[in-house]
Amino acid sequence: MDTSKRYINMCRKADEIKTHWKPEQGDYFYGVPEDFADMEYEKGIYRILLCDDEFYCIIPDNYNLKTKDFTGFGDEDETVFLPRQDNLQNMIDFELHYDLIKEFCDWISALDISMKERLQTMEQTWLAFVMLKNYSKIWTGKDWEHVSFA
Repeated sequence: MDTSKRYINMCRKADEIKTHWKPEQGDYFYGVPEDFADMEYEKGIYRILLCDDEFYCIIPDNYNLKTKDFTGFGDEDETVFLPRQDNLQNMIDFELHYDLIKEFCDWISALDISMKERLQTMEQTWLAFVMLKNYSKIWTGKDWEHVSFA
């Protein structure tokens, strides 16, 4: 699992990914867990733990477990969803996983050297693939930029 500052930044700026996130057991996030905010915990990488006793749950401090909604997106204290590789692969709609693998490999083969240098882990690479396929955006190294296919 990529927990690098680069991946956190890529995920933070991927608005389309975070607005469709419905937290599930085992998801990773960067932020402060609920009920930890008052204990002066620093932001960090946490894994969601949903349980019957809400007291022991580990969820982002800006997530309401009852309404299943987030508050605070867009501010500096926001929670950042850090999708795992399997999360990212599930975001692409393909009938057969073989088709997904082939298209991913074709895309990788066509990447220029500068893009290959920007994408340093499997999660970063799969996030870039998802953003291109689903939202027509590429990672510039600082932000997601819309591209048009002519």
